[in-house]
Amino acid sequence: MNRIDFNWVPFHIVACSSEDFNSPADFLSTQQYGQQRSWECSRTADYPVEIILRFHTRIQVDHLLIASKADKGIPKMNIYIGDGLNGGWNDAEYRRAGQCENIYVKPLQVKLTGIGNYLKIKIIEHPKRAPQNPYGQVSISLLKIWGIPRSYNIVDQSEEVYGAKDNIDKMLIDLGIPVDMINWFEDDDRNYQYAPIDDESRETLNDLKLKRDSARRVEDFEFLKELKRDMKLIFEIGKEIWKLKRELSFCVAKEDYLRAMELRNRLKRLEAKRDTFDALYETSRYEKMINLQRPTTAEYMRHLEYLEMQEQMNADALRRQRELEEQNRRRMIQEEQNLLGKSTDNKIDKTPWWEKGGDDRNIKKKKKKEKKEDDEPLLNFNNPFAFNEGDVDLELYLNPLLAQAGEKMVDIPLEILRRLHQLGYLTVFGAKAWTGIHSDSWRIREACAQAVLNFLEMPLPDKYKNGKTKKLFLAAMEFAKICMEDKILSIYFIGLKILSTALAPPVCGTDVSPAIINKVLKEFTPILIEKISELNFRARDISLHTLLSIYRHPAANLGMLVSCCFDKMVMDPNFPTLFVPPDKQPTRIIQARLEIVSNVLQEFGYDQRQFNHQDIFFILATPCLFHQANEIRLLSIEVIAALYQFVGVEIRTMVDAIENLKPGLKDQIMARLDEIDQQAPGSKQVDRGLSLVPEEEQEENQSALLKKQKDNANTQKQDLDKTINNVSQSKNQDKLNNSQLSKK
Repeated sequence: MNRIDFNWVPFHIVACSSEDFNSPADFLSTQQYGQQRSWECSRTADYPVEIILRFHTRIQVDHLLIASKADKGIPKMNIYIGDGLNGGWNDAEYRRAGQCENIYVKPLQVKLTGIGNYLKIKIIEHPKRAPQNPYGQVSISLLKIWGIPRSYNIVDQSEEVYGAKDNIDKMLIDLGIPVDMINWFEDDDRNYQYAPIDDESRETLNDLKLKRDSARRVEDFEFLKELKRDMKLIFEIGKEIWKLKRELSFCVAKEDYLRAMELRNRLKRLEAKRDTFDALYETSRYEKMINLQRPTTAEYMRHLEYLEMQEQMNADALRRQRELEEQNRRRMIQEEQNLLGKSTDNKIDKTPWWEKGGDDRNIKKKKKKEKKEDDEPLLNFNNPFAFNEGDVDLELYLNPLLAQAGEKMVDIPLEILRRLHQLGYLTVFGAKAWTGIHSDSWRIREACAQAVLNFLEMPLPDKYKNGKTKKLFLAAMEFAKICMEDKILSIYFIGLKILSTALAPPVCGTDVSPAIINKVLKEFTPILIEKISELNFRARDISLHTLLSIYRHPAANLGMLVSCCFDKMVMDPNFPTLFVPPDKQPTRIIQARLEIVSNVLQEFGYDQRQFNHQDIFFILATPCLFHQANEIRLLSIEVIAALYQFVGVEIRTMVDAIENLKPGLKDQIMARLDEIDQQAPGSKQVDRGLSLVPEEEQEENQSALLKKQKDNANTQKQDLDKTINNVSQSKNQDKLNNSQLSKK
């Protein structure tokens, strides 16, 4: 074949054993000329250094053109060509295709021989260190390969294949392609039915595909961006698990158990990493892991019998141990008495008989009673970062859950514990619980969160009684905040329960001031609003219920909740370019804020001392009337109707003043307000208009009414006094008349 038949072959990099941060190997596949911005190895590279290229098709290589950067040449290099029908670059068989030495800035042409899909460049030696190259690095500034495409039949002339699809499938099977791989390239690339991955990863990817479709329907592109990246990672993990399982079966067949142990450990790590994604997105595999099947009655009774038998065996063993200890104690006492009796018998008394009993000098002295030491030694709290009072309090709750999790707890940076110790929270729940909640394992985090929740729900220790719960309250809030920021939904739910439990007595005692409670609620409100804005309906409903329940606290300020709902509606003067108008924002974000305000008005009513109805109307409700989603417009109308029930005719005037509002939408709002007027009697309409009279005017009206009543009472009293005086005068006049008549 002539030289002119060989053309330049495109390729891309699939593996590289060493590369510098600013000079990756991917630049080699896009360069046409020698450049300084190309590949070079790292400063601490281990030799030999390998670079593996992959052609876009099967190639018969003829030669390559290679050059290096200045002062970073290659002393010696071997070139191998690999051929593989399926699998990756690691599964291909490599043969030596050529060799070259002393590669520098001037391009060097190297003759190659072979056919394959991959090309491996193996740099054997490193150059000597020099002032221009102090770390002894190697580099490649230009790499171009010439060859011609070849099929797997190794013929110079291609042959046309006539026949149906079945004949082509038969030929592919004869060439060695597995049956499961036949239909892989014919289906859509989003279908993972025939992908070369394990079954569990395939099930996870199918569940994520459904989530992707639902996110596309609602145009949640932020979620789609993260989901796309995670699906690629899961696919790569599934391919690696599939290869390792196949290699593990070969190792077991060859009885290479050392390699089998290594593969088994790698499989466990990869499966644990994949299970983390299952827990993050709550796939069907995750539900199978957390949902335990309810035992039957027979199994339950059998388990009870087993527990009773174990308890009886433990009691018998303890009784036998005590009997043996008692026997040993009696035997030792008997031996001591025997030894003491022998010593007294052998002792010779040399005192004369006439001196015996003469004095009492041989009286035995009473032995001092020795104080019995306590069986339990005092607890040592010298190092609070390892063990403190909180570990003692949570020991009964935390240890069983950690044993059930079955994973080892890893130490965390000491700066986290120092911060908690400075705030005074470390000794409340203990170093073990705080270390576990910051762990990388979601099972350990869930166990620690559940232990703290159980501790708060049970009767508190005596040191937290009599209203001394301020430190416990703040520590519980910090713990709940960490749980609610977790991506695992079950841990988030436990954090909600901790928050609700801590805001109620006895955890929220008398020493927790209303200012502290409002400060805590201000931190948790944005987290709950963000969770209500998500697509997970279960988390959304529970978060909304929890948000409304915590603001039922007598010290809670509703104005803070309403103002937090305006965060996406008002432009930040510090970052004006990042502001998105409310009518252009995603539906789920606006819908969450409208539902929160609507529920606040329905459950708590309207209090002008905490929030203003004009802010709700102009900042939240009016911009949402121009949103493209119909459900947002309907929710905005319901908020306006709720305000109308408290404010009255002023809302109608404000609706008429809205500019550029569609006539049909304005008619719909007015019809809704008329419907409210028809449902309520006339007296209630008047009361609704007077309910917003300021307190000063109400007090003035009441004082004027009382003054008027007092004046009326004084007038009646004066009239009564006048009547009594007139009656008394008339009586006196009658007496005088009678006396005069008697004299006559």
